Amino acid sequence: MNADPYPGLRAVGGAGPYPWAALAQEVVDSTWRLTRDLTAAYPSQAALAALSWHANQAITRQVTLTYAVADLARQHAEACVDAGEHGLPEGPLRQAVIAAAKLQVEYALAAEEAATQFGRRFGHLAFAFPRPG
Repeated sequence: MNADPYPGLRAVGGAGPYPWAALAQEVVDSTWRLTRDLTAAYPSQAALAALSWHANQAITRQVTLTYAVADLARQHAEACVDAGEHGLPEGPLRQAVIAAAKLQVEYALAAEEAATQFGRRFGHLAFAFPRPG
């Protein structure tokens, strides 16, 4: 019995012997599809909208990351306070560790509040860019 011929990149019959060729063709097709389907009537407005979206995402991610780091610092400080209260004997070392951990809790709470206020104050500004022309 003769073997079936190679069906091509898009034909039924499975992947070809060179999968990177199929991937390269898919990239070309996807890029062409994007440029064909997502053309803008006013490219400068589309570019400004894209920049606004990316600026908003940068602000949102910065606030999210800052809040997450502050939350981790607060949890760590609370664990240090708990460990100091239960694990250290009475004395100046215990008082110093607990005081330092409580100070870290306060700093972490302040950082969480600052991240929240920053997000509320500046999170909407990325979409406030003026329209061109």
